Amino acid sequence: MIGKLKQKSIEKYYNKLIERKPIVKSKNGKVKSIAVILDNESLVNVIQANLTNKLPFKKEDITFLVQREFSKKQEITPMFFTEEELGYKASLKSDNLKNFVKKEYDLLINYTKSSNLYTNVITLQSQAKLKVGFAEVDDRLYDLVVADATFNEAILNQELKKYLTILNKI
Repeated sequence: MIGKLKQKSIEKYYNKLIERKPIVKSKNGKVKSIAVILDNESLVNVIQANLTNKLPFKKEDITFLVQREFSKKQEITPMFFTEEELGYKASLKSDNLKNFVKKEYDLLINYTKSSNLYTNVITLQSQAKLKVGFAEVDDRLYDLVVADATFNEAILNQELKKYLTILNKI
């Protein structure tokens, strides 16, 4: 019961916030810091290898945030978050999420393949200058949207490279 009320509260806040999404002015600098949001922790190494090999990014410039199921047995690490770390009205309970959202990344890439309220809230609240993701998730969140029915990370990276080059960001 409480879980459903909390989820409804987050959904209501998300829908209100997405309607008045602030326009972040992108500076004309190169992309130096990258944030990546995932909902599958097994993809971390694959995505990191793709970003460092196919695009001119360094491993130390990439920050990952991965959503996983809540378990009392798992230790808390800065790389992971659970739905328990979001409160009513999408308030961020953990310092990890607060720091991730506050940091001004040059680029945020959301690789989630289906609409996920929790990763969407983090993406929306993020102070990243340029946000990229799949069109089928919620294209209102992103500055650059890639439409791919197969949700292939390689295609997203390929399109990302093309548009970052056009925008003179890499």
